[in-house]
Amino acid sequence: MEPTKHRYFSISAKYKGSQEEDLELTIQKYGDDVVRIQLLNRLHGKQCRAQLKRFLFMISLAIVYFAFAVRWSEGSVTLRQAHILYPALLCLAVVLLIFRNTLRLVHSERLFYSWDMALQTETIRTFGRQTVLCVQRGHLHDMVLNEVIENLDIKYMLILRTKGNLFKERPIIPMFHCLSPCFECLQHIQRILHGYWLNNNSNRSQPTHSREEPSTVAS
Repeated sequence: MEPTKHRYFSISAKYKGSQEEDLELTIQKYGDDVVRIQLLNRLHGKQCRAQLKRFLFMISLAIVYFAFAVRWSEGSVTLRQAHILYPALLCLAVVLLIFRNTLRLVHSERLFYSWDMALQTETIRTFGRQTVLCVQRGHLHDMVLNEVIENLDIKYMLILRTKGNLFKERPIIPMFHCLSPCFECLQHIQRILHGYWLNNNSNRSQPTHSREEPSTVAS
């Protein structure tokens, strides 16, 4: 089946009053038992370029400063001198902070669900760094949209509730949390997954059209 795509705002984009959606939701169905969902950060390239500009600006500023410091210093210049050491440490700290922020930028979040196997989530960050989590079907209890209070603000989170041995370690697992999609996007994802019988084995005996009804809800 051809993938379907929808665009949504992230919570931060809504607060900024952006006119163009910054997230793209892609849903790829493989028959009646398997679905792959991807939430893409459409601004990842722009965010990386912004961090690169900060890095280049900091390096340029450091080069100019040290050139003047060496030019107007009396005698030999050593790293232990205060006007060299402290600015160098400050520059290094800022550069490391910029590099860390760049690594933490999220390119996309993906979810693969197979009724017969498991649910797997992937978070793709800058330079292709991946964080993968796999939950076997026997440990899936339910998936709910939950209200949470964060920084004195009410937000919604899509939460996977576990059972069995996994419940003792991780009773809940947030999904599609890094990109902070809006409520409408999370609601769409929840309906798609519920349409693939996340926690209702009896639905396998029902007609196909009744199982797929939740996935046809408009975004």
